[in-house]
Amino acid sequence: MKMLRVLIPTLVLGLGACEGGGGPSGESVVARAGGFELSAEATAEILAPQIELDPQPEVIQALADLWVQYFLLAKASLEDSTLAQVDLGPLVQRQVESDLVTELRDVVIQVDTAMTDEELRRRFETEAPDARVRARHILLQFPQGAPSAQTDSVRALAASLRDRILAGEDFEAIAAEYSQDTGTAGNGGDLGSFGRGEMVPPFEEAAFSLELGTLSEVVETAFGLHLIRVDERITPDFDEQQSQFRLQLQNQILMEAESTFVADLVEAAEMETRPEGFEAIRQLALDPGMELSSRALGRSLVGYRGGAFTLGEFRHWLLTSAPTIPGQIQTATDDQLDNLLQSLSRSELLVNEALSEGIEIPQERQDSMVTGILVGVRGIAQELGFFEISTMEGESLDEAADRVVREIMAQVVQEGREVYPLQTVAYALKEQYGAQFFQPGVARAVELVNEMRAMPVAPTTMTPEPVQDTTVGGAVGDTVGDTVGGQG
Repeated sequence: MKMLRVLIPTLVLGLGACEGGGGPSGESVVARAGGFELSAEATAEILAPQIELDPQPEVIQALADLWVQYFLLAKASLEDSTLAQVDLGPLVQRQVESDLVTELRDVVIQVDTAMTDEELRRRFETEAPDARVRARHILLQFPQGAPSAQTDSVRALAASLRDRILAGEDFEAIAAEYSQDTGTAGNGGDLGSFGRGEMVPPFEEAAFSLELGTLSEVVETAFGLHLIRVDERITPDFDEQQSQFRLQLQNQILMEAESTFVADLVEAAEMETRPEGFEAIRQLALDPGMELSSRALGRSLVGYRGGAFTLGEFRHWLLTSAPTIPGQIQTATDDQLDNLLQSLSRSELLVNEALSEGIEIPQERQDSMVTGILVGVRGIAQELGFFEISTMEGESLDEAADRVVREIMAQVVQEGREVYPLQTVAYALKEQYGAQFFQPGVARAVELVNEMRAMPVAPTTMTPEPVQDTTVGGAVGDTVGDTVGGQG
């Protein structure tokens, strides 16, 4: 039960097409996959005994999607134990595109990352990741809502204090008199020691770039104006970290060059997001498997010179992404959706650029990707016992697979058996065999669970046994505890 509770958000967001009706079966069907149906009654029978799990629609939907994923995997496993017939092309394509961009970087990013030991040491003194400084500061704040004339006077005061310190006046004495940081003014503005990431960026940048004992320019942050003096540097041992630091700087240089290349590519493409597409992708996230016309699929979400990122491409990305993504899209702000679409479009630009450079991913590597996915999926099928499914009298293989999967679902809900979500592989299975979910069936399953739980439990008639121990905590108490525990 705990496992199912954890996975409900993930499984629900992995749902495919969700229709308004249950077809010929009316409200009796929750899901249909590979020619088989999961009825509302069967779903309710699995969930009803677990009284601690509320029969909310999202719980029913999670169970239905788990049944679809497991049944289709069991069906595929029985058809071919190698699972070679499962079309993993859409999943492999994502990895192929990632590899194309990686190889493009190696082709177009040509920068000199060599540096002498002397230069490395100089940068280490100011950029070492574990370095710390001890500094003092004087803070002058702007009055809230102050007019420009008043803020100008604060800037003038900061400049005059800086001149006085440079002329020889005592930093600590001026800090005690003028600094508006009440926590440090009394001890001469002493901030103690701090490392990178502990101060706001402008303050940190100034402090780590200062020579010992020197005074900064006037530094402005969200807190006000600062005068900073560094009294001590605490630097790790250079000889111990020299190799690691050199590699870190080389990677940083490559990343900066890559960022510049991407920025230039995006600028030349003149990318433009179509804000009217935000609502369309929110609706698509509600039902990633919804039927769309060719015109809708070709709708431009982001236009760029020579092409566009379309709703159809977004749908493909959505269906092959982690199951948590649709829920995040539904609640995302317009700015967040804009950033997402810009990112996806940049990736498309980079893939197109790689292809224009003649970069290809060898078929052998793509075959290796497929093999890697299949190994993982076959391991799940093996763990679930799908390769050993045997038919009972009068059963077909599909009927046997359905029976085994329902038994597993009952164990998941009632006994806490581990769940193995198939993530994006579930998309390939649903595409190949077909899958549908029916909201009326979900609602009916909720009703049935409540009805089953409301039914009185018939008393059991049996011949009384002699009671040997009637004290609290004796055999009778243990038996009751075992029974309740078994149901929980």
